[in-house]
Amino acid sequence: MNNLIRFIAISACLLTSSLVMANDYKTTVEYRHDYRDGVKKHGDRFKVFLDTGQNIGFELDARYNNKDDKVYDSMTMNGSEVMAFYYDKLNANTTWLAGTSLDFTSDGLVYIPFVRLNYQFDNGIRLQGRYKWKIWDYDMVGLNGSTYCSKIQQFDTFLGYKFSDWDVRYQFDLFREMESNGLPLYNNNKWDYQHNVVLTYSINKNWRPFVEVGNIKEKRFTSERQTRYRVGIKYTW
Repeated sequence: MNNLIRFIAISACLLTSSLVMANDYKTTVEYRHDYRDGVKKHGDRFKVFLDTGQNIGFELDARYNNKDDKVYDSMTMNGSEVMAFYYDKLNANTTWLAGTSLDFTSDGLVYIPFVRLNYQFDNGIRLQGRYKWKIWDYDMVGLNGSTYCSKIQQFDTFLGYKFSDWDVRYQFDLFREMESNGLPLYNNNKWDYQHNVVLTYSINKNWRPFVEVGNIKEKRFTSERQTRYRVGIKYTW
């Protein structure tokens, strides 16, 4: 409940401040449902994106788990994240972004500073790269029984293309735990990776439904992986 209160309070402050300073702001609201077939779990996410029109953006989201393998059953909040970033064009084809996220979980706070570079070719193909640090402010029990604060480096790559009313994007992410005493991320190793493909259809300038299929880890200490399915919709005004 404390996380929910903090999320609502911060969201309201950011929304109010962004609207006040915006000249040509744009708002996108997104809902997404996912299912992971390995652990047989459902989840939901609500997200708001605000572009102030002055090279500053905000993202706010709330994540929910569903009980067992049920859909919309005994939903519990699984965290909320607040992001603020600055962006600018290097040239007609290249945009850079830098910002930070605060991820509120039931155990504590995770700080996530990041930088991102987007490049779009004249033929419509997009290339993007993003580098993140994820820094936990709360202790976990490590491999030797002593506590540690996890520090994960993450590098994400994106390849996208828009044709007519359709947009397709492939994403590949790499993760590495930097704490020597830290728990493994996947298959008893400090490394992890995941793939994801997103297909979006623009019904009009406001409505954009999408589907995603991803390959992600299932466990820390073994090599099992699972498929993650997502369906969602975005509304922009």
